[in-house]
Amino acid sequence: MSYCLKDSTLSDCKLVEIYNNAKNLLNCNEYELDKIFEIAIIDRSRFPLINSAKDEVSYLEHWIANYVNAKSNLPRNRVAKPKQACSDPAVSQLVKIVSNSDDELVKIQERHHNLFMSAENILGQLLEEYIAAKVSNYGWIWCAGNTLRAIDFCHLTIGYLQIKNKSNSENSSSSNIREKTNIKKWYRLGTKKSNGQQIPVFKWEDLNKIINSDIPNYLEPCNMNEDDYRSFLINVAKQNPKIISDL
Repeated sequence: MSYCLKDSTLSDCKLVEIYNNAKNLLNCNEYELDKIFEIAIIDRSRFPLINSAKDEVSYLEHWIANYVNAKSNLPRNRVAKPKQACSDPAVSQLVKIVSNSDDELVKIQERHHNLFMSAENILGQLLEEYIAAKVSNYGWIWCAGNTLRAIDFCHLTIGYLQIKNKSNSENSSSSNIREKTNIKKWYRLGTKKSNGQQIPVFKWEDLNKIINSDIPNYLEPCNMNEDDYRSFLINVAKQNPKIISDL
């Protein structure tokens, strides 16, 4: 069973009461979650669908728990699980013949491939964590735990922000949700052609412009950049080598 608050017929005041009761029950004191709730209650379609929720009470208990769990289990601290699917031996055989490799080298190549795939799987979440640490002083709130549908960050006056690692990593459903809304989209990695080859182009300046569009005079402008992001990733990998898996 699944449920979403946009289908509720209860008044906003009643939902606020249920929300506060659920927070007390779960011993949740997250101030930023209150702001996310304030934003979402204005337009209930911003609330995501939650499996296993059946009414307003169970929905908000799950909704709060998802946020708390996400904030207490940051991407940088996670341990990667080995892939669930069995490797296809036919793939290994094909690679072995084409690359003229022996069985041992093919096994090494497969483990390296698993490392790359594992890194791809966690990179988007690490990107959000990095940005969250950099923009919190500018009024942006990280909507961790899928608290708003297709929205990663929200701001009380500027609106919503959807984060993607690559220009081609957005699915059609996310794109459709963003149409005719004030959800801004930003992606980190684009490409351009140089001497017939595709080379990476990083879009941090575009993100900095969004963040700096409405900041107090006493704050220095936000200056996220690729070098700083890579330093963050290096520190994460050194502190937690198990964040990716070769199995």
